[in-house]
Amino acid sequence: MKELTIGIDVGGTSAKIGLVDEKGKIQKKTEVKTLKVNNWKQIINEYLKPIDQWLAEGINVNGIGIGTPGFINKKTGELNNAANLPGLLNAPFVDYLKDKYKIPVIADNDATCAAVGEHIFGAGKRYKDFLMVTIGTGIGGGLILNDRVYRGADGYAGELGHIIVVAEGRGCTCGNRGCIEAYSSATAIIKRVRDGIKKGYITTYDKVDPKKIDAKLIFDKAQTGDPYSLEAVESAARYLGRVLGGIVNLLNIESIIIGGGVAAAGNFFIEKIRFYLVQVAWYSLTHNLKIIPAELLNDAGIIGAAALLFEENL
Repeated sequence: MKELTIGIDVGGTSAKIGLVDEKGKIQKKTEVKTLKVNNWKQIINEYLKPIDQWLAEGINVNGIGIGTPGFINKKTGELNNAANLPGLLNAPFVDYLKDKYKIPVIADNDATCAAVGEHIFGAGKRYKDFLMVTIGTGIGGGLILNDRVYRGADGYAGELGHIIVVAEGRGCTCGNRGCIEAYSSATAIIKRVRDGIKKGYITTYDKVDPKKIDAKLIFDKAQTGDPYSLEAVESAARYLGRVLGGIVNLLNIESIIIGGGVAAAGNFFIEKIRFYLVQVAWYSLTHNLKIIPAELLNDAGIIGAAALLFEENL
């Protein structure tokens, strides 16, 4: 039986766990609720239940990759600075899994995992130098430079979402003010529309419960010409495009890959980002630049986490 790699995509509410083959195809997957407790072993052991079941069935596993929000210390394998996973902060769960299963275990930031996954199995296969941008609840980033993931001096490179775009601007969940995440994430887009409804000047959502307004609905309405939805999307693209333009000037990358929840909007959002990006970046650096949607989409977290093991063997 061929060996498979386990990918664990950890989130604040649940972990998506899957078995990934050497072609990046998920053979089995499941979802496990993240326990709201302070005991990290309880949380991890809950995630391990489907893995133990697969192993009991005789499935051969060659390693485990884990993607999480926040910073992963590459020397210790511990999670730092992840507000929505307080129970796992500074916990030695990588060593715990190595000791339990006696196989390689690697953990990294979820956006870095997405970059590695796209590089090996998705839209990034054609590029040696690209930036992965994940846009969802927050904004994440991962860098592939010279055909390898770039992690920086301490392993934390790519923290795109907390570049300041407005001095003393909107409050961000990180504690700073004016981060790009507070202006261009799906959360920011949704908040802009809900605030407009609350203030009374947005009336095009009259038949929709404000609590049920999500990014997909806003993008759909924007594409049909709703001016308020269009302005919310336009504003997000304007801030993000200018930040990405500065990054292009700095790194002269071949491509920017847009993933996360808004990737489903495809070229509609991408073209708006490009419109503002080229106003900032030099033409010499943008005339061949490709801005494209991610290919892994809903399975990016699992495949990207598993891809950490494939990257080690490149």
